[in-house]
Amino acid sequence: MILVKQKVKKIKLKILNRCIKLIKRLYRNNDLKKLIDKSDVVSFDIFDTVIVRKVLNPSDIFTIVEKLYIKKYGTLSFEFKKTRTQAEPEATKIASEISGVQSLNLDEIYRHIQQKQNLDIKIVDRLKALEIETEQKFCVKNEYMHTFYQYCIDNGKKVIFTSDMYLPENVITNILHDNGYTTFNKLYLSSTIRKSKSKGALFSHILNDIACPPSSILHIGDYFYADIINAMKKGIKTYYYEKPSERAFQRPECKALKERYNNCLSMDESIYFATVINKVFTRRDNNKANLWYDFGYIYCGIIYLGFIRWLTTNLVEQKIDKAFFLARDGYMMHKVYNLMNQGKAVPPSHYMYASRRAINIPTICNEIDESSLKLLCNIFPNLSVEHYLDRIQINSDQHISKIIEAGFTGKTDKVVSAEDKKKLANLFKLLTKEVCQVSANERKNLTSYLDQIGFLKPGKIAIVDIGWQGTMQNSIHKLSHILNQKIDVTGYYVGTFDTAKRYVSKGLPMSGYLCNFSKPKENYDVIVGCVHLFEFIFSAPHGSVINFKSDKGEIDPVFEEHVSSHRTKEIINEFQEGTLDFIKDFMQTESDCWKMDISPESSINPISRLLTAPTYQESVQFGNLTHSEYVGSNNYERHLAKTSGSWSAFTSPLKFKKHYYSSLWKVGFRRRYIGNILPERMFSYIKKIKKQRAAV
Repeated sequence: MILVKQKVKKIKLKILNRCIKLIKRLYRNNDLKKLIDKSDVVSFDIFDTVIVRKVLNPSDIFTIVEKLYIKKYGTLSFEFKKTRTQAEPEATKIASEISGVQSLNLDEIYRHIQQKQNLDIKIVDRLKALEIETEQKFCVKNEYMHTFYQYCIDNGKKVIFTSDMYLPENVITNILHDNGYTTFNKLYLSSTIRKSKSKGALFSHILNDIACPPSSILHIGDYFYADIINAMKKGIKTYYYEKPSERAFQRPECKALKERYNNCLSMDESIYFATVINKVFTRRDNNKANLWYDFGYIYCGIIYLGFIRWLTTNLVEQKIDKAFFLARDGYMMHKVYNLMNQGKAVPPSHYMYASRRAINIPTICNEIDESSLKLLCNIFPNLSVEHYLDRIQINSDQHISKIIEAGFTGKTDKVVSAEDKKKLANLFKLLTKEVCQVSANERKNLTSYLDQIGFLKPGKIAIVDIGWQGTMQNSIHKLSHILNQKIDVTGYYVGTFDTAKRYVSKGLPMSGYLCNFSKPKENYDVIVGCVHLFEFIFSAPHGSVINFKSDKGEIDPVFEEHVSSHRTKEIINEFQEGTLDFIKDFMQTESDCWKMDISPESSINPISRLLTAPTYQESVQFGNLTHSEYVGSNNYERHLAKTSGSWSAFTSPLKFKKHYYSSLWKVGFRRRYIGNILPERMFSYIKKIKKQRAAV
């Protein structure tokens, strides 16, 4: 019988939740401006509606207060966050039983803490003052809702603010004024009036106070029961503005990201989520959302922030004299380094034009060794012998006899098979003299360029790049030997793979941030799952460097003549703008507490979620991105994850297999292909069932 009752209760609760979800959906679809037009008085809830906090949970404010107190005054004899969190409901319950009040103020809450912990009044006053100060610093305007507030002012509506809040009235007024809500008729605060929205009495008080029909009032708020149900009971019109964090975590991608973190978020993680939610999920006009700006803001900014902070710490600790950020991956890194270290005593930096081709070709000296052949014979589809020679600026027409001697029938022969690659290697060996001459000419200009930027000056220098194998650092080391010049170089990379250890054993110091010699494996697996998307994140607005030329006494880089499409340039500009805005916003929040150390795990978690568990829509959007490599006048382009027809696995299995293995993001390819067959909701349901079974 008890089990039956429990099941009935569970079913009723499920039906109720479904009804509430339906009602919420209907309210979300209301046109807020039309509701404002039909109202004389507009009431705004404050927190999570017109004002948002720069931390994910309100109780995180107490963590900050505790740390700031300890830093300023010394240790506390109790756990402040836990005590402060419990104090409000405990004190409210006691006061309600004694005098029937529905809401307390901050003084009463701290009085309860003082009595419970037997504290000196000086400690209580300090904690209370720090809480008020922190709240004021960590409250920020909801830009989206502010536009509706301004619409009310511009259209002569009477504006009031209504809040269940314990902070003093003057503090709430200051928060509103500091964030652009300077004009309003009245503030109705539960801690002052002693009546709350959650009980419904505050709305009755407002109706009596302003003496106007309930139907002429519109109340806007985020708490469905207190702001919507209780206001409707009084005949007041309502608009449900769903709490931004709740809205965010209803999205499968955000929910999946949150699950990657511990239940108890660190402060940098709390600020990360709040920063993203306040920027991306406060707005409701989704048609104005910018996919690529949001990509930079949500996924890229935190990687740059964590990496550059780690890098700066290492540069200072290792007493580096100058840091050189290598093109092209170092373009945005250098920008962020300068942004994050304005006015700070850190090593000076320089953006150094470089590429594997521009550095490696000049290291070929007298003979073509195995590493040089690996560079010269790197195979790209559909390229002819002529193209490979053109890449190092050797005219194929002048060497037809050697092309034939190497085993080709002519310069237009394609290099496709392993046998073709052997022929190509033989050709370059036959052309050793010509290759070495090209190398000598390029080495002269490269040396002049390095001298021009101060790379060859005595001192400890760092090179900063994306990674992964350490080959650029080895090439620079090889060049220094040819020049008979000792260069003290340490490499700092976004990540290093295990294969880079061969250079460390040769005495080349280097380290990686997200993964260091393929560890931790979890981070390494994320990177190798789609290296090309990571390289896309570190794009630059210029082509790859071929070599260097002397021009009026200055040495300038020569770039590949191929440039990205106009749309690709737009995408790069958009996500780089989002990246920089995230860093600025995060650092602004930090300035109100302390500088955060961003762990590699925290940095990689967002992009890890995208790459390992994309939604169908993401698999399409990011799968359509292309990775291009240029060889001479030829462009070799591949999509990250573009599938063929929905049933191609069955109708053309060999073609499908070829598409799959040539894709650069195989998780995205699989998700995209399955998404062509299964609707998103069905796919999510199957995934959920599999997860539940795995947990049993």
